[in-house]
Amino acid sequence: MPQSIPRRKALRTYGLAFAAALGMVLAACAAPTPIPTARPIAAPNTEAQSHMDAARAALKAGKYADARQEAAAAAQADATSSEAQYLLGNAYNQMAGVETDAQKRRDNLAKAVDAYLAAIKLDAGNDAAYTNLATVYYQNGQFDDAQKQVEQALKLKPDDPTSHYVYGTIYLQRDPRQVPDALDKAQAEFEAAIKSDAKMGAAYIGLANVYLFKADYKKALENAQKGVDLTQDSPSPYSYWALAQAQCNSGDKAGGAKSIEKINGFNPADPLFKQQVQALADRCK
Repeated sequence: MPQSIPRRKALRTYGLAFAAALGMVLAACAAPTPIPTARPIAAPNTEAQSHMDAARAALKAGKYADARQEAAAAAQADATSSEAQYLLGNAYNQMAGVETDAQKRRDNLAKAVDAYLAAIKLDAGNDAAYTNLATVYYQNGQFDDAQKQVEQALKLKPDDPTSHYVYGTIYLQRDPRQVPDALDKAQAEFEAAIKSDAKMGAAYIGLANVYLFKADYKKALENAQKGVDLTQDSPSPYSYWALAQAQCNSGDKAGGAKSIEKINGFNPADPLFKQQVQALADRCK
């Protein structure tokens, strides 16, 4: 008989909260935000451009402190650059994601908010800044604020897969008593993300979580496996977490045990997440 999944609150907290981090990585490594053609914008000066290129490279390499330094230098070299502030926000956002000290994490998130707001003030068409600002509000539990920001991003760029993905994770956190159709809306957003980018592994993992909530373990397993396959270049314990739950709940105890072994191999730092994994391992025997 399939094992019961963790209660919804726990699954949300230790599944999708970390899946959302994948969205931030995707956004941080994305190409520069296109500048709307409705108004002429002067090209950044050579010094600022050089620092922004270095910041993007550092973000992609996971060197977030270096990215912060380069983005700050770009912003200083060109005070009119929305892109420099956007990259600075990404650096602080990613630094918060790997910070173990709670106060430092809060400080980095606050600085990320300031940088994204500065980017938006300089260019109200910077859709990626709205989306990544939404991810910070999401991490702070400010789901109404997060939703407003990602909705604005989608007005500017309706087919953006990252924005749809982030929107889906927000719906998964909504209280079903206040938003009764939150799961259906989350599903629609993840499907929209996949329609725009069929190789977006994080969106399949998000969709797997929707099906876990709906107790449709067959579809949860299909999407979780697809998500894991597509994220092999940047594997995560939280990708395997969705897969492990789907496997255990569909009766594939051997597969679930292997996925749990994969998770433990990452040696995740979050003790609460480790407890959830151990609880699943105990049930999946």
